[in-house]
Amino acid sequence: MSPKEPLHARSLQHDFVWKVRLTHPDRAEVRIEWAGRPIVFDPVQVRDGDLVVLTSAAPDRVRGTAAAVATGQKPDVVADPAILEWLRQQGGIGELSAPGGTIAGAGFRAVPYAPVSAVRPLNHFLRASIGALRPRITFAALAEGARAAPVEGVEPRAWELTFPRVGRLVHLDLALTRQTSEAWMEGAAGLFGADWLIVGCAYGEAEAVAALVPRFQAGQVLVTELVNGERKARGLPTEGVTLLRDRLHSAGLPAHVFATQASFRFE
Repeated sequence: MSPKEPLHARSLQHDFVWKVRLTHPDRAEVRIEWAGRPIVFDPVQVRDGDLVVLTSAAPDRVRGTAAAVATGQKPDVVADPAILEWLRQQGGIGELSAPGGTIAGAGFRAVPYAPVSAVRPLNHFLRASIGALRPRITFAALAEGARAAPVEGVEPRAWELTFPRVGRLVHLDLALTRQTSEAWMEGAAGLFGADWLIVGCAYGEAEAVAALVPRFQAGQVLVTELVNGERKARGLPTEGVTLLRDRLHSAGLPAHVFATQASFRFE
């Protein structure tokens, strides 16, 4: 068997000794390998055979998929209908592309949430302090962060993936902030009780994430670095997720740090 052969082709012939492997290569990209087709959230680079899931229309989230389309690839994509239409105009996407439902044997369901900028400073004082220390980098960073997404008016989405005979995975992205309403939490109740919960933390929002994550009652919580790569590239300060993980673990949650280039296998 060729080492270049797609993972999902191998998985159809051989049972894995683990249910799911999760890998976090870079930026907001999260790869899921299971007994079916590989699934990748917000890829930096799209591989042959990937089923792409886009959490939002933010430039950093769609850049890798748009680059793949521009080079002639036609990846299958699960995303908001407006994002799918924009990708079709850039060069085309696969026949299985859809906003949700059952695709390649896995179930997909989206829950929109209020957007939070990945590049905003915490407050006006911090903005002024950064500007005084690194004005050329910071002003360029803020201008880049304010640049419009390629598709306007698209809310970011948390995603629930259901793998037959394996389990449920919920990717909350940056949905949990101090602005998360009780009404949103009640509407997201269907996401509770997942086997795996991927949760990011927007800059300055660790308190809100620590307070809300326990309500999801997940089997495993992966506190994931989703914005640090983007912020570093723009010269903005970052926050690690280790302290947040420690708070969740102290509260009795099965929480793990899901840092860039880390990988987890769950049996």
